[in-house]
Amino acid sequence: MISTHVEFYQGTKGSLFRIIRTPEHVLAHLLCIAPLFEQANQTRHHITRSAINGYHQGLQTIVYDHYGTGDSGGELVEANLSLWQQDIQRQIEEIKANSAKAIYLSLPLSAVLLLSDEMLSLVDGLILLQPDFNGKRFVQQFKRLALAAKLTQADKKNPTEMNGQENLEIAGYTIDKKLLEQLAGQNLSQLTSFNVDCYWFEWLAKTDELSPGRLKQQQALANKANKLIVQQVAAVKFWQATELQLSAEFLAQEQIAFSQLLSHSAAIS
Repeated sequence: MISTHVEFYQGTKGSLFRIIRTPEHVLAHLLCIAPLFEQANQTRHHITRSAINGYHQGLQTIVYDHYGTGDSGGELVEANLSLWQQDIQRQIEEIKANSAKAIYLSLPLSAVLLLSDEMLSLVDGLILLQPDFNGKRFVQQFKRLALAAKLTQADKKNPTEMNGQENLEIAGYTIDKKLLEQLAGQNLSQLTSFNVDCYWFEWLAKTDELSPGRLKQQQALANKANKLIVQQVAAVKFWQATELQLSAEFLAQEQIAFSQLLSHSAAIS
């Protein structure tokens, strides 16, 4: 039976809905950071499965909703990048204050745009799922949803412009335009040093090759990270599927990564 605790954690500005799974003997901690906007809905089932698998290997896993999203307090329009980063850092610091065990972050897709040097200085490793450190590109892709959402004619004419509005409505989300501006400014070069081990899971068919831009991102991270391990996943991109799917190949590889991280943390403790 899984030991599960559901709570409303006091974040920087308001309550954060969290699910904590704690094994009898905690070997390390894993904080699961949800990706942004629609990606959160597309990955929630997979994040839950990863958290359960981590629990069975001795990881205390924490899954939570960002302020203004999911079951957490507040409205999305009230959120900003700094607030979300402070909420992550607050949780890491609380774990660190109560445990000497290693702390890892799981960061799927756009969740990597929330990373800061302060967080990196506090954790022992990262698990990256198809990460994209290019905030400008992520925001551009997200804003293109305005066309499919059939917003106002003004937005249709040029969906990439802010139109002077303080708040934007895109694909059903009402967002402070400053949040999108902040996210657009996020990129890998802003993070000075990854003095941690990183597992990068890249979804790529065995017959395909990485794009030059993707290779450049991986090389840039390799130059910063203490150790970068890139794992290729030749399976369905579950976050793009029309119905909920689990990537068995990824979950198996992630289990191996959990074991390696735990072995490494045990060796240095």
